[in-house]
Amino acid sequence: MRYIMDTEISEKETYIIGSIVSQWGFLESDIFEQTYLSFGDDEDLPDSMKTNTHFSRVLKLWLKRVVEAQDATRRSILRDQYEKILSLNEFRQAVVHSRWEWKPDAPEEITAVRAHNENIKRVKFNFNSLAEFATALGEIRFSIRYPGGIEDRAEEMTRNGVHISRRGWDLLYGGASLNDRTKLDENE
Repeated sequence: MRYIMDTEISEKETYIIGSIVSQWGFLESDIFEQTYLSFGDDEDLPDSMKTNTHFSRVLKLWLKRVVEAQDATRRSILRDQYEKILSLNEFRQAVVHSRWEWKPDAPEEITAVRAHNENIKRVKFNFNSLAEFATALGEIRFSIRYPGGIEDRAEEMTRNGVHISRRGWDLLYGGASLNDRTKLDENE
């Protein structure tokens, strides 16, 4: 017999937390890649780019090297995203690095509890605030990747072609992976 501790998080909360973690990971990766590409072959990478262990350091470098190098319109859009990332970081830390608690008399409310710098921090949220946070991350990511808006996205699609998303693949093939689908085709 195996004994486990349950997190007592609902399926929809688990889904949205997964979305938040995934979105933030993509956000960090996009910022790292844009910053990395701002360096020429003859430039040495700073330590923050070699280890990529402190996102805040890479983010500051991104502001300096990527954002400030843009035309006025794009620079303004990207600066806004920088400010939004800074403002959302504490909530993200609470979601990802905390123990979650809830009480039967307020089951819709979650308190994230974590130790940080010799303090105990508590942040309250609910499913709607998690969903809004995930959406905000997706919007920030879009603006970082496409500061020129939908026109930038269309230009990328023209260059790279259109493809089906992973979510679309799942809808079409009922969760079958690419390898599973190939096997299904062979058996038909």
